[in-house]
Amino acid sequence: MPPLRIGLIGSGGISRAHMPAFLEHRDEVELVAVCDIREEAAAAYAADAGVDPGSVYTNTADLLARDDIEAVDIATIHNAHAGNAIEAAKAGKHVLLEKPMACSVQEARDIVNACDDAGVTFMVAQMLRYLPHYQNVKKIIESGELGDIWGCRADSWFGAALPRTMTRPNWWGFDGELNGGGSVMMVSTHQVDLLRYFVGNVVRITAKTWGDHPLMKNGAEDRAVATFEFDSGAMGTLLSSYSARTPWMYQSLILGTKGTIYTTPDLEGNVVDQHHAPARIATEARESEPGHNGIHAFNEIGPDMEGLVSDNPFTIEIVHFARCIREGKEPISSGRDNLNTMEAVHGVYAAAEAGHTIEVADL
Repeated sequence: MPPLRIGLIGSGGISRAHMPAFLEHRDEVELVAVCDIREEAAAAYAADAGVDPGSVYTNTADLLARDDIEAVDIATIHNAHAGNAIEAAKAGKHVLLEKPMACSVQEARDIVNACDDAGVTFMVAQMLRYLPHYQNVKKIIESGELGDIWGCRADSWFGAALPRTMTRPNWWGFDGELNGGGSVMMVSTHQVDLLRYFVGNVVRITAKTWGDHPLMKNGAEDRAVATFEFDSGAMGTLLSSYSARTPWMYQSLILGTKGTIYTTPDLEGNVVDQHHAPARIATEARESEPGHNGIHAFNEIGPDMEGLVSDNPFTIEIVHFARCIREGKEPISSGRDNLNTMEAVHGVYAAAEAGHTIEVADL
């Protein structure tokens, strides 16, 4: 079967993480065109990815007009996601969209509906789901080894707004209109989605946000705390910050009646390395001695590489996208599934503004 022919829309920073898939798995995916409003950026990406210089565009309509392009990989800034994805769906292209899906719940629903109407596959690039060790965590939870999940927590501490840290004070990630929010939207969407992947859908939210930091614009928050209630009855907490004086850290914790899984990120690693932190587990089934024996009860969870082509989650997700299209399967992080992630993220903002617990069903 020939590789899926893809056009890239948006050649900024995150798109570089997608390039290894195009370079190393040409039998699965073939990048045939690159589009960016900055022609020099699109041309540079095309050159590095081995794309014909004649297939560089600055207008998405020109790329989407090509009959030989079957799918698009959208890696533009957040407030362009909805327009780009809906335009691609109407052109009959399958859609891989970088997270977060959209800057509002309604926009997210509009994208899903447009893709359904067009009959195209729609997948959101929630890369944490595709980490091999998190694939293993998912299987362990589904096996029942942790028992009933009753609590979870995710921390997203990214010191982008600390003095002498952010060299771009006008970064679009600090602008609520361009980003769709602040730290929760930019850095915690991954963590919210991961909790959902492990625990279930979010149905109720209480939250508080702070946006008084001088770098924040148009309602963006630099700090947030949220409590989630899941459809299973489990409870969870999210801590998110651009400005806390902490080590840059992304970590998760899952608590069950028979065991616990948590991540221990290497604080010497960069923010991308943090996502690769191995998970650790202690359960009744794995105890070598009866009773609680502290940290020594925990052992590292290895990766589950079954069906995976790499240990790089960006590569895994892109190949998964292509295979789902070829095999007519729903992606692990389908757009319809990801609606609840967007409802949870935007629900943090709604609950903070309301000053009381909100129902996700009311969004």
